[in-house]
Amino acid sequence: MFESITNYFVPNTKESAQTYRTKIGVFQGWISVLVNSILFILKLVIGLMVGAVSVIADAVHTLSDVVSSVIVIWGFKQADKPADVEHPYGHGRAEYIATLIIAILLCVAGIEFIEVATDRIQNPELVVAEWWMIIIFSSTIILKEITARYAEFLSSKIASGTLHADAWHHRTDAISSILVVAALIAGIYGYPAVDGWAGLGVALFLIYTGFEIAKDAVDDLIGKPPRTEDIESIRQIVMDVDGVLGAHDITIHSYGHDKFISVHVEIDAEKSTAEAHDVSEEVEHKLEIALGVEPTVHMDPVQPGNPLVQEIQSFLNQHLKRDENITDIHDIRVVETENHHVILFGINVKVRMLQKEIVDCCQSLEVELKQKFSGFEINIKVSPLHRY
Repeated sequence: MFESITNYFVPNTKESAQTYRTKIGVFQGWISVLVNSILFILKLVIGLMVGAVSVIADAVHTLSDVVSSVIVIWGFKQADKPADVEHPYGHGRAEYIATLIIAILLCVAGIEFIEVATDRIQNPELVVAEWWMIIIFSSTIILKEITARYAEFLSSKIASGTLHADAWHHRTDAISSILVVAALIAGIYGYPAVDGWAGLGVALFLIYTGFEIAKDAVDDLIGKPPRTEDIESIRQIVMDVDGVLGAHDITIHSYGHDKFISVHVEIDAEKSTAEAHDVSEEVEHKLEIALGVEPTVHMDPVQPGNPLVQEIQSFLNQHLKRDENITDIHDIRVVETENHHVILFGINVKVRMLQKEIVDCCQSLEVELKQKFSGFEINIKVSPLHRY
């Protein structure tokens, strides 16, 4: 049903993926504005009629949904703006800012209602609602959950953290409304303090949800590690190009929907400069077609036919199986001149290793190599944590 509704109102034409993504986000935003505006009016009228702080708090919660949905629309429209002189990487992270604003609004509303609810707990007032009010209020829970599920469906469709946050905003409103319904029923049976406790529960829901959403938004703004499947997908695309012997030190920078990728590619050192350039061009083309990214390719010449390199490779592969702290060994080269005998290679280590642990790991590996390959200096380059 959700798919049919989406295809009817937002058909996926031949426009770019980013344009379609923006249309989906804006569409969901306007649906939320319409639904929440109606529910806000209903809840506020009922809250004022019965004088229930929990109902008024829930109405404000719904009003914050209206505001957050407007911010969602703004965020998607900002993210769709092309790059300019002031923002050469585009405006994709505006979506994260929109998410963060939603989270702050939730926390502020929650803090305000803690005070109001606490006062109602200390000074309870009997709240007597009509059953028709309770029925209407109960129906808003169902409508909010449907809206939340639709927002979740669209967030999966376009991989949007903002729509995911908006979906949970709707869902917490539905959960808080359950507390309000319980408070209204309790008021009918002569339990006035339940209104204050329900209001407090709504406030805590607001703060908790805001904190969780803010945490995700801040992580996106600062920069999260890429998913393992994204790294492996890039590695596989690169390795499928003729002439590529290895791929390592993959870096992904995300700016909302836009991503920029750099990757180190190993090729045979016997290839000419022109041949190496052709390989790099092919890698860039494959990544751009498959993932729609802006790739940067660094070429590393290696010596796969050198018997000494093959022996070192075999030794390091055995070490890699034993040492769980090293995740990858790459770019193995040997320099043999009159004045220099050097074995060079790079390694990736586990993310959470301390600097001392990394140094100890490299020293241990260096000792083993010098015992096996006497007369050679060992040069180990540890890749930064943002490279995979």
